[in-house]
Amino acid sequence: MSKNVFRHAKISGISATVPKNEIRLQDELQFFGGDIKKAQRVTKMAGIDRRRVAEEGVAPSDLCQYAAEKLFAGLGLDRSTVDALVFVSQSPDYFLPATACILQDKLKLPKTCAAFDVNQGCAGYVYGLWIAFSLVESRACSRVLLLEGDGLSRLADQDNRVITPIFGDCGTATLVEYTPEESLSWFMLGTDGGGAEALMWPAGCGRLPLPQTPEEYAPYCERLIDANGTPWRLNRTYMDGGAVFEFTLNVVPNHILELLRFAQKEPEHIDNLVLHQANRQIMQNIADKTGFPPEKAPMDTFSKYGNLAGASIPSAICDALATQVQSSQRQLLLSGFGVGLSWASAILTTNRIWCSGMLDYETPAGHPKPKDIIEHWRRKITGQGEP
Repeated sequence: MSKNVFRHAKISGISATVPKNEIRLQDELQFFGGDIKKAQRVTKMAGIDRRRVAEEGVAPSDLCQYAAEKLFAGLGLDRSTVDALVFVSQSPDYFLPATACILQDKLKLPKTCAAFDVNQGCAGYVYGLWIAFSLVESRACSRVLLLEGDGLSRLADQDNRVITPIFGDCGTATLVEYTPEESLSWFMLGTDGGGAEALMWPAGCGRLPLPQTPEEYAPYCERLIDANGTPWRLNRTYMDGGAVFEFTLNVVPNHILELLRFAQKEPEHIDNLVLHQANRQIMQNIADKTGFPPEKAPMDTFSKYGNLAGASIPSAICDALATQVQSSQRQLLLSGFGVGLSWASAILTTNRIWCSGMLDYETPAGHPKPKDIIEHWRRKITGQGEP
């Protein structure tokens, strides 16, 4: 297990953006056979009845770009001083190139800026912070822009009521920079790839590439029904909810307690426990097992915006703690856990940082739709030029 102490890296600002489009379970009664009571049972069990979903053609990178522009403006930052851009996501724009390269250009960052992607899920924000803090602490960089965003709302069948009602879309931006004054932070990370199949997209990449003919493609999109009657496809996200739930209860609380011992802290020394917003039951169990009272552990971001995957921790800060982190010094314990299986936690101090709160994404006029992108490539490849 990786354990690190950093002394000269800090967060200067955080921004989070969600699509305006809100979907409630009551808007999707057709997937519950028109039974409002059945939908309400799902709401009560998961602790959610709404989520934010991006419109067609809007990718997580668009949300992150918007969040980054708001962060730059809020901090009055000279973007030429950004040394590295790290984009953490399970929903990149393309297999290649790295989405970070495209964002470097869109954000008008200097060409001397390093830019790379990190394929991580619900532990991804803390993993990204660990990378950014490492780059700054080593003095390889003075300023690192960490972008964390995901768009899992479209990665499941609409009639799959295990995944689809839970996940929302979000993009966030965090600036990490060097500080000459000592600012202690503690990180711990872990992985158990033996549980990888508990949460996986089986087909579509190097291990099981999608075929090129419709006839060969059929098995990849065949609806496979589990013992509970839930439909799954190999070319969409699969989740063993029971295995994931067991993992969170068996691994995460002990991991957080070990981090507290490593940092020589007690729960009373921590102002806020900011957990990955998986669902209310999981968060409540972790808070109880680690000795944190409910008032220290914000949990309402999930109920308002859905499970935002790796973006849920910075979103919870922007949603529930914006006033506190802007007006005072706060010691935060951040903990993310999920796909991989992987987990990562950090104890760090924020000191009157800039924080956007939760922003609604404004889709620019003329934003390309999928058909526009297809037409662009058709003309590019065939030499017809732009229309």
